[in-house]
Amino acid sequence: MKIVIVGAGVVGLHLAKTLSWQEYDVSIIDRKQSLVDRAAGSLDVMAIRGSGTSIKTLLEAGVDDADLLIAVTSIDEVNIVACVLAKQLGAKTRIARVRNQEYSSPDVPINLAELGIDQIIHPELEAAREVERMIRYHQAVDIVECAGGKMMLVGFKITSNSDIIKKPLMALTPQYPDISLRIVAIGRGAETIIPSGTDVILPDDTIYIMTHQRNLDRVFQMAGKSGNVSFDVMLLGGGLVGRLVAGRLEQDKRFNIKLIESDKDRSQIAAETLENTIVVRGDEEMDIDLMVMEGIEEMGVFAALSDDDENNIVTSLFARHMRVPRTITLSTKPEYSPIARAIGLDAAVNELILTSDAILKHLLGARILAVATLRGIEADIVEFLVAAGSKAAGLKLKETSFPKGAIIGAIEHLGEVVVAEGDSVIYAGDTLVAFCIPDTIPELEKLFR
Repeated sequence: MKIVIVGAGVVGLHLAKTLSWQEYDVSIIDRKQSLVDRAAGSLDVMAIRGSGTSIKTLLEAGVDDADLLIAVTSIDEVNIVACVLAKQLGAKTRIARVRNQEYSSPDVPINLAELGIDQIIHPELEAAREVERMIRYHQAVDIVECAGGKMMLVGFKITSNSDIIKKPLMALTPQYPDISLRIVAIGRGAETIIPSGTDVILPDDTIYIMTHQRNLDRVFQMAGKSGNVSFDVMLLGGGLVGRLVAGRLEQDKRFNIKLIESDKDRSQIAAETLENTIVVRGDEEMDIDLMVMEGIEEMGVFAALSDDDENNIVTSLFARHMRVPRTITLSTKPEYSPIARAIGLDAAVNELILTSDAILKHLLGARILAVATLRGIEADIVEFLVAAGSKAAGLKLKETSFPKGAIIGAIEHLGEVVVAEGDSVIYAGDTLVAFCIPDTIPELEKLFR
């Protein structure tokens, strides 16, 4: 499969990295020489300096016989034009990252599909969906739907009142016989551990559990977390992400929402478009005094959603200082994700990585069904389809030679999803939900192909 990526920033590089692991023929284009050099030096791709709006550059990248073009620069118009040109030049499928929702509004008499865009990805909408999910499941540091929503991967920070501290993982099954679950990873400081049955959970560990959605309340209790949702929410930032989050939460009348925005125009737009949210205009972007005046200490959740990463981090840390039980921090810089846990942030939502994951869900081939990148931990969730000729087909999990740094969390067989166990048998046609260090993905893909 031949793929051309326009834009070698965070999103483009993450896409190129994942796709090149699968031995796709990947070309990547960017105007900045430094980004081109980084892609060429770290990945097995053809990196080209140029513009995605240049016919010459697109042809040099091989767009005329490409199966797919993905345009993910930071400029909407460049992405749209790249897709329009790619359609005329012969690319079979085109995907564009587009921030301006006006382009996809039903009120606009322009059909982007007719112009050449088969799929539009909205970064802010992806971020808003993730933030909303983190607010609704505020007890978790991360939560991902797997196997079409039939299974959940939930991450928890272990507190001192948890019943599972200093116990080997193999002891959890007899201790909780009514819960079907599998602990697939442990985050300890900056270290990511893919555990065995003899590993022990320590205070302040972040553990990742695969379980059915119906078991979530019991899993919350096991981890020492309250199962009650907090409905008092403060949002900092009235940009598109903040307004989308507030609008989605407003649909549930139980939520009491306050939104703080320092910009006059943004605060006015928020006040006009939101029906059940209290919009407060601040005097400055990092208005700590206003947060106190508006009752930050009474909130159950604080989400920092401004356009300034550093402002979001500082205000989230202040909210933690004020003993807000749950903080959510929006960022666009991936380098902040690994340190979020270390400096005391509950959950860091990276808009660019979410965008990349959303694109991957639409384009990965039959053998790899989905990829999700977790925040604050060096691991991915990958869903594999077991091929008829797979070396693993017909074997029990415990009989299969998995690479170090990978574990199977769940198996979908004939429409039924179960938590994986050592005696679980792998059949051709099954979907396996793996939790793995990124470098192990190619080896797993070969095992199941």
